[in-house]
Formats: sequence, structure tokens, C-alpha cells
Amino acid sequence: MASRGRHRARRRPRRGWIVLAASGLAVLLGVPGTWAAWTDAAGVTGTSVTAGTIDLKVDNGDSVTTSTLSMSAMVPGATSAQVLTLRNAGTAPLKWTAAGGVSGTDAGAYASAGALQLRLVVGGTRSGSGNAATCSGGTVLLGSTALTASTSTSLVSTRQGPLAAAATTALCVELTFDANAPQTLAGATAGLTLTLTATSDVS
Repeated sequence: MASRGRHRARRRPRRGWIVLAASGLAVLLGVPGTWAAWTDAAGVTGTSVTAGTIDLKVDNGDSVTTSTLSMSAMVPGATSAQVLTLRNAGTAPLKWTAAGGVSGTDAGAYASAGALQLRLVVGGTRSGSGNAATCSGGTVLLGSTALTASTSTSLVSTRQGPLAAAATTALCVELTFDANAPQTLAGATAGLTLTLTATSDVS
């Protein structure tokens, strides 16, 4: 029995040595490397960025006061027409929309009767004269539409174009005094206000 006890006693240190060796191995494996990494860089310079501009002109101006569309002593069925030149005086392409309505002293009366009607033709030309002038040819953008008493009413909501920088397009504007206009409008006075709005979004 004593012999067996001595034999077990000699084996215990060997177990302790194995555990210690394994622990030492774990410590050695956990040491991080200290090698340096090489780096290099290259720069890019000299780039210039300039924002574009859009500038919609009508007959080379920011506003147009026209008498060609005016009608005096008009009777039901009378018409007038004028060709406007739209030009992009900016550096970037643009698209445009149109809004407008009846303005002036008796705008409400004309609007209530739907007596003044507008027609827009892209690329159209003016035919006839005086109270019998009309737009001919081209592409009809807006068919005869009765104008309201609000000059901000949308007439062409789909953006037209694009109109490139320095490019032009002709827009024929036709105004009609409705053939069924009531007698109550005799002597009444009103006018047309038309606003063209440009946008840089040409998507």
C-alpha cells in the first residue's frame, strides 16, 4: 500500500507541469505583433465647379406689355393673336410652364361667363389681323380654355422643353371673345395676364 502511495505522489508534479506549459502557450499566442505598415498617398487638385443659370426671356425681356392681343370694339366671336419668342438666356437647359387668367376692371364678369378663351400653340404663326387674327400651324399646347379671374391659374402644368442655353421657341397666343358671350358684357373691360415660369429640373 505504501508503494502505491509513493507512486501517486510522483505523478502529481507531472500533471501540474503539463497545465503550466499549456497556460504558458496561451500567453505566448496572445502577444500582438509590433510590425510597422508602410503607407503612401496621392492628391487630386485643380477641379473647378461652376453652377449654371437659367434665364427665361420673352421677346428679349423679363416682362412684355403687348397691344397686339388687345381688341377694341370687339363683338362675340372676335379673336386676336400674337407670337411670343421664348429664349433661354442662361447657361443651363430649362423647362417651362404657364399660368394666367383674366385681369382688370371687369375680370369677374368675363370669368363668370367664360367669355375670354385662351389658346396656346408652340411653333405657330399669326394669321389675319385685328379682331380676326388667329394662330395657325405649329403644335397646340393648350386648346381653347375659358380663363378664370385668378391670374395664377395653371394653364400648362406639364413642363415644356427642354430649352437649351441660347435656344429659342415660338409661342403663339390666341385670345377669343366667346361667340356666346352675354349682352351684359357690352362695354366691359378686362385683360389677359400670362406668366411663364422656368425650372432647371429637366428630368
